[in-house]
Amino acid sequence: MQGKHLTQKERFYIEKRRGEGVNQATIARERALPRSTISRELRRNTDPTFNGVYCCRRADTLARERRHKPLPNNAFYPLEPHIQNFIRQALSTHSSPEIISGRLHLEFGI
Repeated sequence: MQGKHLTQKERFYIEKRRGEGVNQATIARERALPRSTISRELRRNTDPTFNGVYCCRRADTLARERRHKPLPNNAFYPLEPHIQNFIRQALSTHSSPEIISGRLHLEFGI
């Protein structure tokens, strides 16, 4: 595992080994991953509509959807779209958060 997330290849390996009846601890050892990573992957990304069978493609889709879903407590998303666009534009020009905050206060009264 190179990054923070499992790759599609790693998910395929998990699917293959689970299909062979190999337990989570063995899979974790074989991939040099913590057992909790395998356990969490199976718990979070096994689609109930697949009758408890882990499918790497569906798991990858579920994980990707969750990664791109905004967190409910994220302060950015309750803002109106024109303010979000203003912030995005300012960030794209590498303005500092302090400058953006000051401009928001001046221009929008936030």
